[in-house]
Amino acid sequence: MDPADSFFQALDSEQLLKEHGRSLVADARELLRQDPQARVAGMITMPDSPDAPAIRDFLAKMTGQAPPNGLMVGTVPRAAVEPLLRARTGTEHWLEQGWQPQRVLPVVVSTRDGHRFGFFPLAEGAAEA
Repeated sequence: MDPADSFFQALDSEQLLKEHGRSLVADARELLRQDPQARVAGMITMPDSPDAPAIRDFLAKMTGQAPPNGLMVGTVPRAAVEPLLRARTGTEHWLEQGWQPQRVLPVVVSTRDGHRFGFFPLAEGAAEA
């Protein structure tokens, strides 16, 4: 793979986080308003990501509908991405104590050459990255 290709994937990831971060935070806030004990994460999957087929299968099983073939953006149960988060980012940016409400929305961007991560505050009025 051309190193420049990986560079552009990283730029694409940053743009996707900027473009979809606010809507993912809004979705997460609504889900957590309905169920404060829930734990959620954001997921952005590029169509050419090696993860895309497995994520499409996961979404089809959860929703009973075929997901789109293009870019996939949405919230998922955080447990679905926690092993990846723990392995690649540690826990200090996103993991709360069991008795605390979720304060940070971790977002995983899956590209053809790997994963990128974003962390967005969930408190109303908090500065969003």
